[in-house]
Amino acid sequence: MESFLTNALVHAGPALAIFLAAFLQSITGFGLVIVAAPLLMFFYEPKLVVPIMLLLACAGNSVQGFLMRKKANLPLIGWLYVGVILGQPLGFLAFDYVSNATLKVWISTVVFISLLFMQVSHRHIPECRRNTVITGICSGFSSITSGMAGPPFLIYLAYTKMSAESFRATCFVFFLCCNITSLACYLIGGHSLSPAFAEVGYLLPALAIGLALGHVLARFIPTSLLRRLIFFILYATSLYTIWSVTMKG
Repeated sequence: MESFLTNALVHAGPALAIFLAAFLQSITGFGLVIVAAPLLMFFYEPKLVVPIMLLLACAGNSVQGFLMRKKANLPLIGWLYVGVILGQPLGFLAFDYVSNATLKVWISTVVFISLLFMQVSHRHIPECRRNTVITGICSGFSSITSGMAGPPFLIYLAYTKMSAESFRATCFVFFLCCNITSLACYLIGGHSLSPAFAEVGYLLPALAIGLALGHVLARFIPTSLLRRLIFFILYATSLYTIWSVTMKG
């Protein structure tokens, strides 16, 4: 019992990061990985953070994806997934080759650029099969190198004509497919997931509580206010991470 309480206290910081990220995802349909990944790098090495995030994302997206599967845009997901299959082998080679420090800077840079693009760009990218497959390739590469399939997907569909409900459902189902394929690539490439599974056991309760609380409070919380707060936290975290790694180098 004492050992469990000690481990629980050690994991309090990572659990808080997961709770915050899960709470945001439950309200907006995205945010689990893009919020949690830079925060978890304060507690774990980047090459452990990525599989941890993919496992947690699978757990969260599987529940929400199953509940909302009938409202998802399945044809769109299909063509995106074709791109994912094409992009992930190259992503795995990059993940396997780079150092932890390089990966840390890469993840923080992906977060930072994605935030900037989402805030200042108002360019509409036409939805067509070619652009959908290209987006899938980018999402596949980003998923396996940083754990984040979301940024290319969200940038592409920033001005989609889908309803908010259909968009959220499409997010959940697509991210689940992408996460599962990324984990399979790690196993095929010889990367053990055992260390990530050991950490996920302590973080799943925070994920479940964050998702449940977000679902209950979604109607009472202004999404715009919450997004501004999360953007501020992520900008600060990403810039600090890039600066700290650069100074050490």
